Amino acid sequence: MPVRPHPDAPTDSLLVAEDGTTLARLRVRDDAGQPVAADVRALPGVSAVRLAGQARADLAGHRLETTDDALVAALVDGGLRLRRAATEMRHDLDRVPAPGPLPAGWSLGPPGWDDELAAGLAAAYGPEHPDGAWQPGDTAEIRSMFETGEPVPPLAPASARLRDAEGRSAGHVLCAGPVPWTEDACAWVLNLAVAPHAQRRGAGRALLAHALRGARQAGLPAVGLSVADGNPARRMYDDAGFRPVHRTLSVLLPDR
Repeated sequence: MPVRPHPDAPTDSLLVAEDGTTLARLRVRDDAGQPVAADVRALPGVSAVRLAGQARADLAGHRLETTDDALVAALVDGGLRLRRAATEMRHDLDRVPAPGPLPAGWSLGPPGWDDELAAGLAAAYGPEHPDGAWQPGDTAEIRSMFETGEPVPPLAPASARLRDAEGRSAGHVLCAGPVPWTEDACAWVLNLAVAPHAQRRGAGRALLAHALRGARQAGLPAVGLSVADGNPARRMYDDAGFRPVHRTLSVLLPDR
């Protein structure tokens, strides 16, 4: 059996070669229950080339996520393409930035979702965005969070919706926490986005400061997020005091 359950970690699995050698530890389901090959970690002494070949054979069709540069290099050398590179970051909440100013008449209010916000985010996430274009599935997932609390409910004190001077939804920050996919108990910024007409007005920094202060109010010790390479928001996170934790690389393994 090429992928088998880990005997001591119920959320993990093991990738095993035909000769019975255990090559790597991984998760085969994400937090929404969807198939994935996440947190792929080679066991000591296993070569990246051997692991790459076994992954292509036994995890075909999966999205592989790993912090292992050598494994991704072996997959890319084999003709695959790096789909996404992102840095996971943390902000300890012993200190948080002061609330940022907003233009006259603009405000932050309770989190929520409406068609104006959906349209603004679709415009903000164009085809050239490092995370790709906004998809209908993204809207459906956020609506589900507000309507059913799945896959995780919003953390209300750390989430907010931005309204412009005309009262239109112009952006938001959406947080959850504590989240099940981190080893430490922390809040997580699931999405922070500002519609194009509201950009370069300090709204992103105001939303981020709100998230940090709200997470501390909720009693959580830290806030985490993931930012894709090339996303200009990375500078804002650095300036706010976030620190890099690790970099995750993603490759789509083709079907056989």
